[in-house]
Amino acid sequence: MLKTNMLDVLKKARRMPQVILPKDAAMIVAYTGVSPGWNVIDAGTGSGWLAMFLANIVKPGKVVSYERNEIFAKNVVKIIKDFNIDNLKVINKDVLRAKPRGRFDLATLDLKNAENLVPKIFKLLNDNGYVAVYSPHIEQVKRVRKVIEKLGFVGPVTIENIVREWKVTDDFTHPVPSGVLHTGFLTVAKKAGIAKSGLRR
Repeated sequence: MLKTNMLDVLKKARRMPQVILPKDAAMIVAYTGVSPGWNVIDAGTGSGWLAMFLANIVKPGKVVSYERNEIFAKNVVKIIKDFNIDNLKVINKDVLRAKPRGRFDLATLDLKNAENLVPKIFKLLNDNGYVAVYSPHIEQVKRVRKVIEKLGFVGPVTIENIVREWKVTDDFTHPVPSGVLHTGFLTVAKKAGIAKSGLRR
């Protein structure tokens, strides 16, 4: 019998604000290489999908997630308690006003005016750590890219991930006529360390 996995947890978890879907969360993994043992700071917990997705990957590393909305934060605290996700901590504070402690290998940002947070995040990242910013609108991407490039992050890339499901039967095969295509834009960049290598190969 198969054990319940993280995708099962996400399907059962109470969803409140819009979430970063697994298709976009997977791109964060693909573009950063986030692995077991990494420590992650997440800003804009929302419904907690991304934070839980990453906590499952980085264990025994930890995820610290900031959410200023008390209702959203309490919802995620209940979920992680119900599903025994013990390496995810949700802090009900505005991350822009908070003073996060520790050093992190990855920062994920899903909040308005993320460009205002990037300088603080830069100081918290370890050398060769990554920042990944989720932006619904291209105007937000442009503001984030400007700050990232000014701070000296290397290899910044911005992507849009469109996944199209196909219906396959014995009689015919064609794309499913409806579904979730565009969700948002993902910008990923690396904090340069001793070896200054970007994302592009």
